[in-house]
Order: sequence, then C-alpha cells, then structure tokens
Amino acid sequence: MTNIHRDRNRHTSHRAIGAAGLLLLSSLSPNAVQAGALYFPEMSSASEAGYAGAGMVARANDAGTAFSNPAGMTRFDEPQMLAGGTGVYIDAGIRLNEGNTADGKSGSVNKRVVPAGSFAYVRPISDKVAVGVSAHNYFGLAIDWKDDWVGRYSSVSIALLAPQLQPSIAYKVNDWLSVGAGAAITMGYMKEKLRVAPVQPDGRDGKLRISDTAWAVQGNLAMMIEPSDRTRIGIRWLSETDLDFKDSPDLSGPDLPNLPGLGLDGIDLGITMPQTLNIGVHHQWNDNFALLGSVGWEEFSQFGRIQVGVDDTGVGTTLEEDFRDVWSVGFGAEYKLRPDWELTAGFNFDSSMSSDRTRPIVIPLGKMYRYGVGFKHQRPSGRTLNGGLSWIYEGNLGIPENNGVDVTYTNVSIWVASLSVSF
Repeated sequence: MTNIHRDRNRHTSHRAIGAAGLLLLSSLSPNAVQAGALYFPEMSSASEAGYAGAGMVARANDAGTAFSNPAGMTRFDEPQMLAGGTGVYIDAGIRLNEGNTADGKSGSVNKRVVPAGSFAYVRPISDKVAVGVSAHNYFGLAIDWKDDWVGRYSSVSIALLAPQLQPSIAYKVNDWLSVGAGAAITMGYMKEKLRVAPVQPDGRDGKLRISDTAWAVQGNLAMMIEPSDRTRIGIRWLSETDLDFKDSPDLSGPDLPNLPGLGLDGIDLGITMPQTLNIGVHHQWNDNFALLGSVGWEEFSQFGRIQVGVDDTGVGTTLEEDFRDVWSVGFGAEYKLRPDWELTAGFNFDSSMSSDRTRPIVIPLGKMYRYGVGFKHQRPSGRTLNGGLSWIYEGNLGIPENNGVDVTYTNVSIWVASLSVSF
C-alpha cells in the first residue's frame, strides 16, 4: 500500500510540476511586456520610451546611464538625478481556430494599464571616478486572461517580476575610454494562477495558485569609447542570473478528489535571466541633429530550460522549451527644435524567441517592431521634463494545438508611455 500511494503521489507530482513549469514560462512582467523577449528597455529608465531602446548603451545623456551603461557616468561633472513613471498597456485578441475542440471562449487578454517607476542618481567623485545607483524593473511581464477563456487550464494569470537596485561605479581610463561596473540586486517575484479541470464533465473548475520571491545578483560590465568629441560607442554586458523559486501549491475546488493526498509540500522552479550583450553608437551630426544605432543579443535559449523539483518525492526534471536566442537592431535620432526643446525618435526590431510551432499558449511573444517618439523640455529652473511613447507591434501569433486548444493571438500590441524629470 505504501508503494502504491507513493507512486500515485509521484505521478500527480509530475503532472503538477509540468503545469507549474509551463506556467512559469509564460512569465510576462509587472511592467508590461518585452523587449526582444522579456527584457524591457523602456522599463529600465523612464526616458527610454522616446527612443524605443535605440542606441541605449551609447547615449549617456541623463542619469539613466547608471544602469544602461555605467561607464557613461564619467561624462558628468556634477550630480544628476532622473525619476519618472511609466504605464504599459497590452492589447491582444484571441481567435479560436477551426481545429479547436476545447471548451472555453475566445475574446482578448484582460486590458489594463500597468504602472511602474524608475529612479537613477549619478555623482562624480573626482575627474576620473563617478558612482551611481538605479532602481527599476527591467525583466519580466504580467498578463491575465478571462476566467472562462479556452486556455484557462494553462493559465488565467501570471506575473514574473524582477525589480532591481543597482549600485555602480565608473572610472575614466583616459580621454577616450571609460569603464564601469554594477551589481544589480534582484528580487524575483513569481505568481501564477490556473484552472484545474473537474473530474465530472458538469463539475466546477478547481484552482491552482503558486507564488514566491527569490533573490539574485546580476553583473553589469560596460565600456564607453569616445574616438572624437562627436562620437561615442557604448558596450554593455549583463550576466546570466538564476532565480530559484519554491512554494507549496494552493490547490482547491469542490469537484476535485483527494486534494489532501497530492503530497506537494514544495515545488522548486529554477529559471534563468539570460545574459545579454548590447552595442550602441551615438554620433552628433551637427549642433542640432544626432544619429543613433544599436545591436543586441539575448541568450533566451537558456530561459527555456526550467529546473523543476519536488521536495517530498525527490522528483526532479528539466523542462525544455525550444526557445531561441534573440537578436535586435535599432536606429534613432535626436533633433534640437529650439534651445529648450529637443525631439527624439527610434525604431527597434527584435527577433522572436519562439515560432508558431513552438510558442507556448501563455507566451504571446513573436517578432517585435518597436517605434518610439519623445521630447525633452529644458525648464528655466534647470530641470528637464522628458516624455515618450513606444508602440510595440507583434501582429498575429500562431500557437501549436495542444490538448484540443487551437488558437491564434491577433494584432498583439503593447503601448508604453512615460513621463520623467531630470535635474
């Protein structure tokens, strides 16, 4: 009897950890959606939305460089501060395809504005050394669906957040080279909800919830190369970081049998914030006009490998999602309309981390076309007011049929608006 009971628990555990693991993969963050995947430049600094992330690591024209490129802090000869807020709005329809046999409705994801904030401070210590600190949420996404949608047994709500507090330091090696480093103290937060199918066809759905926080440190190494007074090249590398979540799932429902016998005292979910490499160029064409360019790489093939374990059974496995590394390229411009007004614009293309054959139903992420416009207004007080708007368009995203669920996400768009002040 003991062996039979253990085997039953182990089988149930496998099913539960599989569901929880796939849920985690849907991780879409507190601050909105993605940037190439789940890295979201517009969330790293409130001044980024006006550029759509183009040239981010080379600009170093406000205190946000404390995170985007710590080496850029040596460009300031007096303290700088940047603080602002961002709102993110996700719009995605859900269409049932002809092959769908699962019970549930179509419609759209729940539409809401997700607020977020960011802060950065830079202080020169000498003509060669500067220090800084930044606070932001750069990685993740949050999304939820209707309770009766067709994919409710995969997820009805999921959030993966990774707010960071990063102290940083920079050193000016010579007139054309500066180096910088930061250690981003990361608090990962994961919360997931899904419905569980009842035993009887006319029964009511059960509910499964899991949530936890985890701590990690992400390294930030950067260089700023200035071959001339008008041109600078920024390089930044963010290290790979593991977030290890653990929780005892909360499973409830009147029409689910033997709930106390599941034996899931602890589920371990280990995910990876991928390493990234970004290179940017800022060139001051003339006194009123500047051009920007950037390329980037994010190792999201590692994000698709989730380490899963169950404490009470000793069961452990690695869930393999066929995710691909993400590449990006961007272009942007700055134009000084008047001495106290500057306009900004940017475009960025991010390749997809998954395809129509491999995309999980809870991760509506594909190729991203990102457009941004913004302004900077120098106030008589010396403060600068910054505003920006980014539109991220993904179009229609196919999902492979699974357990009778056959859907397509339609006209997936993300809007990011920001307002900040630097002084």
